[in-house]
Amino acid sequence: MGFGVVSLLNAVFRRAFTSAGLRPSSVAVDADTTLHFWAHPSLLSSPDAESKQRGRRPVVVLIHGFGPDPTWQWASQVGPLSKHFDLIVPTLLFFGASTTRAPGRSDAFQAAAIAKLLASDHLAAGDGRVVHVVGTSYGGLVAYHLARALQQGGGAWTVGKVAVCSSDLAKGPEDDRALAAKGGVADVTELMVPADTKALRRLMDICAHGPPKYLPECLARDLLRVRTHSDATLRPCIRGLGATSIEKVGVVCIIRRHDQKAKKMMDRPSSLAHQRFGGESRLPPTDQLVENVGV
Repeated sequence: MGFGVVSLLNAVFRRAFTSAGLRPSSVAVDADTTLHFWAHPSLLSSPDAESKQRGRRPVVVLIHGFGPDPTWQWASQVGPLSKHFDLIVPTLLFFGASTTRAPGRSDAFQAAAIAKLLASDHLAAGDGRVVHVVGTSYGGLVAYHLARALQQGGGAWTVGKVAVCSSDLAKGPEDDRALAAKGGVADVTELMVPADTKALRRLMDICAHGPPKYLPECLARDLLRVRTHSDATLRPCIRGLGATSIEKVGVVCIIRRHDQKAKKMMDRPSSLAHQRFGGESRLPPTDQLVENVGV
């Protein structure tokens, strides 16, 4: 891809990551799967001298949503968070440089790959080190499964807090049908994986709070070209989303006030938190919803 607005934004977002002290890396987590990720040098198996002097800080894993790679999703957050935490920011499979030959496409499969990354010799965990997990949108579903996998795995990491942001954890087939109808498409995958600029604008109108009033056609085409995988690869990721299993994992759900997909979670917060996540989980009261946030 030649020079354009999207390539310029890529450079700006990557600069935000490097300015926060994060460095890109890749590791083969198994024979089929390689994960790309960003991390502070202190988390690598051979940290530099400056990182050793700084000592061990709390660790946070940031998991991006469906569509952009992590630099687009977390560019505004890594700087402030890096003042207090050591960060691991993986690139989900099929959304960037992370690759696999395995057939799995579910959110649980994504989480299993990240769990293998955290357990690999490439990262220096240390017995019992606490890791907090944050995921947004599609990444929130992955974050939930990652917390479960780490709890059940009994490895070097101890799960701390789990924050799920703007994720429809109560999603079922009827919700997919309703979202598809709202988008004027036959199947929800047509909405979530736009095939042309018209479909891209329709997705932004539905999923973004305050979408741009005017999006130049050249920029819309550039945004579609930035995808590193084909529609045939991405659509199974949507179809692979299953109902969240009932497990006791302490979760805080962070919901946008205008998030219609998560509205039903607010309609029955007590029963949902108890049935889906156990008594330690909670949803925010309606006077603590987050205003004027993005997608």
